[in-house]
Amino acid sequence: MQDSQKENNMLLWKQVAHTDPTYTKPFPSFGKTLTTIDPMYQIMTMTGTFGPVGRGWNYTVNYTYTDKCVFAEVSVATQKREDSFWDYYGPISSVQPLFKKNGSLDTEAPKKAMTDALTKSFSHLGVSADVFLGLFDNNKYVSDMKEKFAAEKSNTANLNLVNFNSKGK
Repeated sequence: MQDSQKENNMLLWKQVAHTDPTYTKPFPSFGKTLTTIDPMYQIMTMTGTFGPVGRGWNYTVNYTYTDKCVFAEVSVATQKREDSFWDYYGPISSVQPLFKKNGSLDTEAPKKAMTDALTKSFSHLGVSADVFLGLFDNNKYVSDMKEKFAAEKSNTANLNLVNFNSKGK
């Protein structure tokens, strides 16, 4: 494969790979601390990249229930702005127990399964790839991302202020 083709193949990945640390939090699991990503941040990333859900990207969810678990199978579709063809992939699956540790029904189980499957689906496009690649285990990397996103927010805030001020004249 030529370098230019490889570079072209990685454009989307590189566009969505970095994660704003503001939308992450530590999560202790299996004796170590992992980083979780706010699912709404991932949806915001998809919307910023492809457009509103239902137009630039979409997803379907199929649920399967057993006596103890709910399975969510999510398929995602994206659409390039320059054509009308949809690219589909999935299903990506997730499972959640239907009952909490105290034995009561977990009414959030289907939503948890769907959210986890969506997160996994988005990762296949490269959304928040830095978290999934373990880069958030490096404090220096996280510090660099904080600076990067603070600068981007500052630039956006300044641009919005200029636009707001110019509309008032």
